[in-house]
Amino acid sequence: MKIQMTALAITLAAACTGDNTKDPGNPTVTLPPGGGIPTIHRVPQGMGSPRLFDGSGSFTFTGPTAPGNATYTNAPVADITQMMSPATGTGSFDITISGTEYASTALQTIAFVMADDTGTNYAVVDSAYPYTATDGTELLTEVTAIVLASDFAIGVPIALDGIDRVALFANGDPNAQAPSIEGAAITGSVTFTAGSLTTGSLVSATVSGDFGPIDFTGDGGGSGSGSDSSAITPGSYTLAVTGPSQVYCEGALVGHEADFAGITLASLGLVGGSVTVATPTPDEVTVAGAAISSSFGASPLQLNDGVGTPGLFAGFTNTTGAGPDGTTFVGEYLVVDASTATSTFINGGVGAGYVAADGSSDCTVAFGASLTSP
Repeated sequence: MKIQMTALAITLAAACTGDNTKDPGNPTVTLPPGGGIPTIHRVPQGMGSPRLFDGSGSFTFTGPTAPGNATYTNAPVADITQMMSPATGTGSFDITISGTEYASTALQTIAFVMADDTGTNYAVVDSAYPYTATDGTELLTEVTAIVLASDFAIGVPIALDGIDRVALFANGDPNAQAPSIEGAAITGSVTFTAGSLTTGSLVSATVSGDFGPIDFTGDGGGSGSGSDSSAITPGSYTLAVTGPSQVYCEGALVGHEADFAGITLASLGLVGGSVTVATPTPDEVTVAGAAISSSFGASPLQLNDGVGTPGLFAGFTNTTGAGPDGTTFVGEYLVVDASTATSTFINGGVGAGYVAADGSSDCTVAFGASLTSP
């Protein structure tokens, strides 16, 4: 469903001190559950996407999140099967994506109910803010919240989950094929404060969440073929590493996850940037570039098959240093997922491992990563 202007149907640096000399290729880090690949989130499928531009599908974050919010006041519940320009309510938003703040008190808002491809009904509050940029370009911002229709209740916060409940942000030229900026929030809440889902009712709602930049990976996943690296398209990519961290502990360290929460991408020296991806053999992927040298001490970094999950390729470093709770900082990793890769996007993860002195337990600090074709 094309959204038109006229139809709004629209964390621990101190713990990592010491001689951190890195020896690539010595895998001593335990990958976290799922192989270190962050969850791919989604816009509910088959809805014709109420986003600013056509399309829906799975997405993952490509940068850090920041608190944001939006309000929808007296948004009319429209029948979007009718090709008419509905009346609109009012609203406001204040959302930061990749360090740029987008804000207005002049939102045009509507609401509607839409079914996905399984027939499940979703309640949607949508909005548009048309404006003229300083260079004279006509732009449009949209902020959308989608929840299950069965969630609807007045005054009850509905927690976002990135699967059936998600908030979306888009900004760009309304006549272009894709927005310039896309973002989402999968943590936070949507709260309806007035109205009902009956066509013609006036709905009011608030959205509060942590918004960050995203890449859509397309409907139906990627073109992956098991563990064969041929599913990955060689070439130039931009590597993005993203927080916050997720900590996984095993053995006697279970329950100590909070002690590792201060370990950050910055304290580990893990950075993003331009990289070159190659697939020299079906069992091998290499990633090269200044960001790889800076992060892992070697370029190219070799990622190999055989890490226990089909489609995953992982490369490791061996690092000597001190960790929280008397652990040893043993190394870092970069992992990519060939099974969901497309010609322009590879989902991945980075992180670091810590092992107890007796070797019987360990913790892994994991972060998101993505490789996007320029």
